[in-house]
Amino acid sequence: MDKRERFERIIARGDAFRADFLDGYRYRWYRYSPLNAGYAAWKKDCLALLREVFGPNSRRYSELLALDAGLSSGAPASVFASFLETMKGAVAELRSAPVSAGCAFDPVEDILARAEAMAARGHYTSAAVMAGAVLDGLLRRLCAARGVFCPENAATDNVNDRLLEARVYGRPRHREAVLRIALRRSAELCYTDKLNENNVREMSDWTRGFYRDYFQFRAAAARLPASGVPA
Repeated sequence: MDKRERFERIIARGDAFRADFLDGYRYRWYRYSPLNAGYAAWKKDCLALLREVFGPNSRRYSELLALDAGLSSGAPASVFASFLETMKGAVAELRSAPVSAGCAFDPVEDILARAEAMAARGHYTSAAVMAGAVLDGLLRRLCAARGVFCPENAATDNVNDRLLEARVYGRPRHREAVLRIALRRSAELCYTDKLNENNVREMSDWTRGFYRDYFQFRAAAARLPASGVPA
């Protein structure tokens, strides 16, 4: 069995848990509990596969490990959503080969589209966590692309601050990122009163625009005007 098939099997298990959690499990506290042996084993298998395929220092593995340790009690549903979407993003990367000349599957666009679909169905918390995870990954990729030092375990706020300090972008873009990072944090802490379809979709739209600005449509050198820092 190749790596992609192993990811697809573990994703199928996760989708089965999602269906059970939504439609079954009379006692809600038990859905995402460490006492739920099958679910706990699934998370362990997810982490083991990510570690094997991407390495112990990879962002996917280290973020999920920290998320599980820090939020399993405070935001258990968000932890589950993050596990499942991380595995789906990983398998998308593994199978992202060109489907035609000059055309390749784009996991960033795919995950954002799925986040918007979830928001449309009323799953604002999971959608905001997904879109926020995409933004976090893009900020870290931008650090790597521009040679900005960023520790593997740096918080998203800190990554955003480092990009501002390095003059990769200016304060307007930095402030906009702060707002989206804060919305993701609200979702992770299950502050559901702060989430709605409009602000979650706007977060996804903004993240898509950020992605296209910095990774698709403009060369890095073209972003710096002669007189200053880009907005």
